[in-house]
Amino acid sequence: MTTVSREETLNAWAIDAGRRLMLAGDELARRQTLSGPGPRHGNVAPWPGSEDVDFHGTLAAIWIWGRARKLTGEDRFAVNVAAGWSLVESSWRAFVPGVLGPAASDEAPYDCAMVLRAALADSTLRGSRDVPALAESAARLLGVYLSDLDDLGGREFRDPGFLAWNLADYARAVGDRGLLSGARRFVDRAFGMKAPPAFASEPSPGNGLFDFSSTTATRVLAVLSAEGATPFVGAWLRERVAAAAPRTFVPRGMDENAWNACVAAALGRAFVASTDSAFFDAHQSTLAELDRRSIDGALGRQPGFPPETAATFYYALAVDALVKL
Repeated sequence: MTTVSREETLNAWAIDAGRRLMLAGDELARRQTLSGPGPRHGNVAPWPGSEDVDFHGTLAAIWIWGRARKLTGEDRFAVNVAAGWSLVESSWRAFVPGVLGPAASDEAPYDCAMVLRAALADSTLRGSRDVPALAESAARLLGVYLSDLDDLGGREFRDPGFLAWNLADYARAVGDRGLLSGARRFVDRAFGMKAPPAFASEPSPGNGLFDFSSTTATRVLAVLSAEGATPFVGAWLRERVAAAAPRTFVPRGMDENAWNACVAAALGRAFVASTDSAFFDAHQSTLAELDRRSIDGALGRQPGFPPETAATFYYALAVDALVKL
């Protein structure tokens, strides 16, 4: 792929990505509770028919709505975003503890990471004046949590690569050198610049409830965010990561769609940083299968499942991955 054709391809992709994120955003907006005040106002249910308050799912929807607005210039979801932030603020204490210690839920660090991901997409932070403070609080909690983290083998909600990726992206975006330095120290300690194992070799647990996050993919994303898209990182991707990347969709026993979407997100970002067409081809092959399985722009975790917020979020990450930040 020549430089000219690469730039043309990415520019065209950004236009199409905006259209696709609008479709995903429409699906999640239809599921959001907007009628009347109450503890569920602004909530985006995790799947059709559910009445559960989904803190990180609502944040995932905010990210999709924000990215759709960024790429299209169309502010279709302004009411949805404001209501979503309202839900986050009103339920904050129920999901985010004062310290991410042993008493915190397994999902609390993930919730903090999702606060940062949502804040990155919604630069206006329209919930209220308190939202920027919530994002800063989530970043500080996550920074301390990662500095003390010894178990580096967590998956799904405990995936350290996902946590570090979001912290580094947020720190870079807001220009917080201290946070970025802490994220980089964690990435150096946890992953370094060694060649990752083959993506497809990740264990597929049979006794858990979730397996939506490819820890190899998020490891690559964390390194990219911590180090930046430098020539050295581009060389690392071409020389050490490309051989480990799958060339097409990988069968999995659980959360197959979401896991592959997470992989595709890393493949897309790797292509943008490295220009290696092997990443682009693999991204396109994996995404084509996800497209085939999607319903009205959204995705379920497994074939035959209805569209779910979490799987749609990872699908949207995969679509957005080829867009230059």
